[in-house]
Amino acid sequence: MSKGKYILVDGTFVPTEEYQISLVESEALHFTEKIRAIRSTFPFFNQTLDLIRFKLFLYNQSFPEFTENDGSVLKRQLERTLTKNKHYLGAILTLTLKFSGQKAVQFTIQSEKTDPVGYELNEKGLYVEIFEPIKKSISSLSHLSLGSEILWNIAKSHQKESTTDELLLINTSDQIIETYGSNIYLIKGKTAQGTSSEQGAYQDITKPLMLDVFNKLKLDYSDSKGITKSDLYEAEELLIVNSIKGIRWVIGFEDKRYFNHTIRKITDLFNQLIFS
Repeated sequence: MSKGKYILVDGTFVPTEEYQISLVESEALHFTEKIRAIRSTFPFFNQTLDLIRFKLFLYNQSFPEFTENDGSVLKRQLERTLTKNKHYLGAILTLTLKFSGQKAVQFTIQSEKTDPVGYELNEKGLYVEIFEPIKKSISSLSHLSLGSEILWNIAKSHQKESTTDELLLINTSDQIIETYGSNIYLIKGKTAQGTSSEQGAYQDITKPLMLDVFNKLKLDYSDSKGITKSDLYEAEELLIVNSIKGIRWVIGFEDKRYFNHTIRKITDLFNQLIFS
């Protein structure tokens, strides 16, 4: 992936290499959302817009310029950024909203080219292991990135010591709940198993679509009991899903190996439903 040469800062383009933030900006409250662009479309845009509205509400902020009229102004700013950086096919956009005191909400938008252009299943499976040093507590924010990013960043800092591709995070009950910014699902026979907010698991905006996929494939889905290490060993397939990278196949956990027969069907239907 290659980052764009320009960053959109409050409506004005600034060369990426020249962009700097002030001390006041560095101390401001902020949150970031990533948005996938595939040619002229933004999959999960409406869901992301709802999430932005909710996070602004939590911070007692409003930003009608972006959130009203179905996010038409926000979409236009995203399109401008892609055009300026000549990212016409596939890209990931990073939107950051900053606010300090009574000052108006400030924003930046950056884009980064992706390859492949769309959501494609990884042909080389991922290897995962459980991250145990810190366990995630259940809270009113644990289902959001706002309540999860600190743990993700800590886990990522340990990633360099691991030979695996992803670390599985656990809650205080030793249930496996998520990876960085992604939901996890197990497939066994005609059943699919996931995680819920009641277990403190992050809930990616792709989850409603995934439930629709499972239903259409006649997979009996449940997330009521959580996922244990034993479940990982009993599963036949394991996948990781989010709105930026789509569906990723996990091939191995410790000495357990997973297939991807059903995952391929899930991926095909996932892509069909997004653009239908």
